[in-house]
Amino acid sequence: MIALFIFSFVTACILALVAYLQSEATWWKGPLAAVVLFALGLGIIVLVPEEALKNSILPPVLSLSVAAWYCAGLVGVGALSALILRRFAPTGRIVKLVFGGGWGLMFIGLLTLAILK
Repeated sequence: MIALFIFSFVTACILALVAYLQSEATWWKGPLAAVVLFALGLGIIVLVPEEALKNSILPPVLSLSVAAWYCAGLVGVGALSALILRRFAPTGRIVKLVFGGGWGLMFIGLLTLAILK
């Protein structure tokens, strides 16, 4: 339970940070960062052979690419929510809304997955 709480809190912090940065930036920077991270995940799968990471401390190639895709999703959701909300609210309120909503949704979603498993 504590791990779910901490993971959802860290995810909400990342979403709030991205929303803050996007609310002060031009509209294309956040979605572009998400696309670049998604392409990085694809590049890891295509360009890094599994044997290159066999005797290293790095996780397998699939884990690295899934982590890049998860980060791309976080950046994309944070940027899109800031783009939608910056027309209606100031920057401080955007960050509070995104943090609260992200934390609540992530914690409830992870708790639901843990209960169903």
